[in-house]
Amino acid sequence: MSKIFAATLLGLALLAAPAAFADPARDELIRTEAQIAALNTADASTAAPANFKEAQLRLSEARAAEDKNKDKESIWRSTEASLQAEIVQEKIKLRSLQRTVSEIEIGIATLRRELNS
Repeated sequence: MSKIFAATLLGLALLAAPAAFADPARDELIRTEAQIAALNTADASTAAPANFKEAQLRLSEARAAEDKNKDKESIWRSTEASLQAEIVQEKIKLRSLQRTVSEIEIGIATLRRELNS
């Protein structure tokens, strides 16, 4: 009976272990680092330089807060960095779409000239 009880306690401890070691601030920081690292630096610097710098600054602040065990501040700064990174990504997409529109307009103008001549 005591072996069953001990096994049950061990099982419960193992089930609770991931929750005990979960660190939301660290998880958010890692996710945000990956999100910013995935951005194409050249595109980000061209399409949204201010937002890209802001994302990097907020990420740096999140790391500093994490180092000081300031979890709430770390999560807040990571979230701000993530939002800035999303803005950068959308501005990169917008810039690409604007180039496509410009190319289509040039193509249409060329076709009109050929039709009129």
